[in-house]
Amino acid sequence: MHNPKQFWKSMNKILNKSNKNTTTQIRYNNNIIQEPSVAANIFNQHFASIGNSPVFDSPVAYDSLNSSTCRSSFSLQKILPVEVQHAINKLKDDCGTGPDGIETKFIKLAAHILMYPLCDLFNLSIATCTLPSTWKFAIVTPLHKGGDPRDTNNYRPISIINSLAKILEKLIFNQLSHYVNIFNILSPCQSGFRPNFSTSTALLKFTNNVFSTSENGKLTGAIFLDLTKAFDIVDHYLLLDKLNSIGVTRNTLLWFNSYLHNKRQCVSFNGNLSNYLTVEKGVPQGSSLGPLLFSIFINDLPKICSDCQIYLYADDIVIYTANANRSSIETSIQSEFALVQNWFTTNKLSLNKNKSCCMLLGTRQGLGETPDLTISFNDGSSLERVSSFKYL
Repeated sequence: MHNPKQFWKSMNKILNKSNKNTTTQIRYNNNIIQEPSVAANIFNQHFASIGNSPVFDSPVAYDSLNSSTCRSSFSLQKILPVEVQHAINKLKDDCGTGPDGIETKFIKLAAHILMYPLCDLFNLSIATCTLPSTWKFAIVTPLHKGGDPRDTNNYRPISIINSLAKILEKLIFNQLSHYVNIFNILSPCQSGFRPNFSTSTALLKFTNNVFSTSENGKLTGAIFLDLTKAFDIVDHYLLLDKLNSIGVTRNTLLWFNSYLHNKRQCVSFNGNLSNYLTVEKGVPQGSSLGPLLFSIFINDLPKICSDCQIYLYADDIVIYTANANRSSIETSIQSEFALVQNWFTTNKLSLNKNKSCCMLLGTRQGLGETPDLTISFNDGSSLERVSSFKYL
């Protein structure tokens, strides 16, 4: 199979499976909304208001950022025309048209001509530490995650930005990703959105540890944590502080400040576009930079776990430890879980209690009559206990 992605795309067509939203109505204030234009605006208000809390106005007070102790440093470098051409050629033909209405296939056809003026524009953006305001617009498509299709909470916002902004973002991503990988910035506990890492990597690490401890007669206690709309509520000031902590220099921080602030979006729903709204928080899903920035944002989480192991794949988190004694497992996990919850509060992230759970794993003989784990949230409520769980 030379192209697995194309294979499954074809199979989904045959099986009539699609990721696109097919609902024609949504629920709002206990009313069923069937008018697409009204529904589009309701979706946009919902997405734009996620994680509303006191925000930091631009520009950020950089003097208040902690001094970086990172031994390496990262500054955006001048872009070359050949890099622009390569980024254009890597664009997907079916990636969707942004607010500018320019289809990527036309840009690709003229790449050998456009690469020079675009290179000048991109370097001007870097030199002035500014992203043009028209490049901050996005069309958001609601992607149904499961559950009631009429509930806006069951949708993930996928952003399609302007074509030129998409090219620049990919070039910035290439530079930042190279720096992060060369200097091993990301924790080895992270498997999301990294070269040579995948969901399989995270699964193999976890299952191998469980099997090896079971063979040694030990039990494994694990908690599986899910964050509520994590990408959408990332605080921009905190993200800039974390970029600073990994060695991003002042002018590059200014560029990212411009990139993050004053973004505008509308929602496309059943062929109708909503009005534009300003987005105060979050990193865009469906973009090049969004997942990498989120990985940087949560990168210091594993540092607080000393008595348990932790693996991260984007906003899916598993914390676990092994011991022959169930009480010791429970004590260790409860202690680490309290620290992790405090980290979430400090970093303005929220746990999805309904999708988080705990589990005791081991051989049938090892488990025997051992009672399930009892792990509590910091507010005193109990984490759901399960006997099976679909991880990733």
